Amino acid sequence: MRKTVLAALFLLFPLAAFAQSTTDWSKTYDLTGKPELRVQAWEANVRIEPWDQNKIEAHVTTRGWHIGGDGLEIVEHQQGNVVEIVLRRHSHTHFSFSVDNRRTELEIHMPRSAKVDVRSDDGSIEARGLQGELAFSSGDGRLMLEDVDGALHARTSDGSVRVSGRFDVVDLHTGDGRVELEARSGSKVQEPWDVRTSDGSVTIRVPGDLASNVEMHTSDGRITTNIPIVVEGRFDREHLEGKMNGGGNRFTIRTSDGSITLDKI
Repeated sequence: MRKTVLAALFLLFPLAAFAQSTTDWSKTYDLTGKPELRVQAWEANVRIEPWDQNKIEAHVTTRGWHIGGDGLEIVEHQQGNVVEIVLRRHSHTHFSFSVDNRRTELEIHMPRSAKVDVRSDDGSIEARGLQGELAFSSGDGRLMLEDVDGALHARTSDGSVRVSGRFDVVDLHTGDGRVELEARSGSKVQEPWDVRTSDGSVTIRVPGDLASNVEMHTSDGRITTNIPIVVEGRFDREHLEGKMNGGGNRFTIRTSDGSITLDKI
């Protein structure tokens, strides 16, 4: 029996060593105009940084997976200024000795002004300095979007959301986590803004002159606002409706479990 156990452990050592190995993949896409980036990543963390070059550079690093064969499959395509990158697990075989340390990281450098749609089935998404139509979603991971500009749609089923920038459209949802939004000077509620979490607090900072019809609601928490609001309709510690700076398009802020704080920059 002891020999059998030792033999089994001996066989697991190569697997453990394999789980710690890393492999890399890179590709650069030349552009002639404003880019459109589409990413769908299985179990990967995604990070996007802007640069001054008129090209997109994608770099994949894996730990515990090999690229190709029955490991991580990378499907990529470029048509004009549209670049699509798909990362997916080719094999469904899963080994685990103790803690599964296998992970995939996708790092992208691209021009600041772009149309972006990034989805991760299981992983965090970080982006900084982008401008345009921006959409990010994760099945399980936090979203950190800094110094962005334009129309933003960001959703995660499980994770916190932290966002800062100048916005025309804001759509932020998380199934479980806190939300922090900083809308900087020049932001306008050109279309309805929507910020929601099922479980977590919401902290929002906006310019003092932002105009909108505000609706805030929490099922379990309290509402605090440091911006003058002309109340219309129901008003109590868990619900508030009114006009901010004369009103405008609707700005909805909701949480099922947590407090809401609305403050000015």
